[in-house]
Amino acid sequence: MRSRCLIFAAVALGALASPVHEGSSAYDTDLEWISKDANSSLPKVVIYSTGGTILSASNYSRLDNIHYGSGVGPTPQELIGNVSEVLDVAQLAVVKFAAPGGSSGINSSLYLNISQYANRHLCSKGSNIAGAIMFHGTNTLEETAFGVDMTFNCSKPFIATGAMRPDTYVSPDGRSNFYQAVAAAASPSSRDRGGLIVFNDRITSIYYSTKTNANTPDTFKALEQGNLGVFLGGQPFYYFDPAYPTGRPYFDVRNTTELPSVITLFGHQGFDASLMYAAVANGAKGLVIMGAGAAQLSPSASAAAEDLFSKGIPTVAVARPVTGTGVPSLYPGPIFYSSYLGADQARIVLQLAIGAGYSLDKIRDVFQDPLMKAIHGTTAAQEYYYSM
Repeated sequence: MRSRCLIFAAVALGALASPVHEGSSAYDTDLEWISKDANSSLPKVVIYSTGGTILSASNYSRLDNIHYGSGVGPTPQELIGNVSEVLDVAQLAVVKFAAPGGSSGINSSLYLNISQYANRHLCSKGSNIAGAIMFHGTNTLEETAFGVDMTFNCSKPFIATGAMRPDTYVSPDGRSNFYQAVAAAASPSSRDRGGLIVFNDRITSIYYSTKTNANTPDTFKALEQGNLGVFLGGQPFYYFDPAYPTGRPYFDVRNTTELPSVITLFGHQGFDASLMYAAVANGAKGLVIMGAGAAQLSPSASAAAEDLFSKGIPTVAVARPVTGTGVPSLYPGPIFYSSYLGADQARIVLQLAIGAGYSLDKIRDVFQDPLMKAIHGTTAAQEYYYSM
């Protein structure tokens, strides 16, 4: 890692217009810090770069935001040079992660890897690093970011960002997103909020965010829960005091090298429940099904879920609409409901819970307990629902 970062720093020296100094952290000898001042006291922010549109370029036109990717895009260091204002708010170090096939070709090993680096760099005792940002392709940014958020064990900010337009576009959004992500990661006001997505002047919670538009820059939203903040004059302004999402779990993956397979299926009219058995026969240790309406599964899918539950295979039902939730029944059953988590998020939580060795009852509680307590835990609810 040290030799890789040394190469990165050397490239950055040629990319930046203003003087840049590099030096080792007193804490992490595997990182080389890029700054304008050799004695800089600015906060330290690590960039975990997996590529994506933010580092892409088009061979065709400055108006091409469709068929780009074959051009030679900027390196993270060249992006720093193009947005040198980032060095007015932080010292930066770059750690690069391979993402073969783009973000659509990524699996869970990437978020495991990034999480392990982030926990070591930011959360170890004595760390003087203020925060981290992650560059990622937007197709699956929310999945990798969510995996890191579920496994990141300190209050420092972890910020995910990217771009919807290549860097060669007439008005690239990646440069603004990059600056704002660094500003958020360096700001003490970003602490104690869980992981964040910074995109298009807005700040949202990783826990609740999803990509809502396949093409436009205004795409990452928490539709039901709303934005946590906004950027004004290049600095984050939060609408609320720091708080973590309700029921947000944590999984320790410091020594994890592999996670079990969890398969997501789309529930629809005429759903073929044999697909559930086929997925398990092919190695799946858990299933997530996007159920119609409030996570409603077909009778055949419900029967298969009950049968698989008896064999130790959990099935999580997720509401198929873009927001909303399925509500679990009063009594524990063989189908677990994901609360307000989407299918991609529920898959990761189930993957982590199975990998942690949780029992079926404990997995159910991870998904359902906060919602169950809110709905069925009050005196009024007990009178309405338990009086039968």
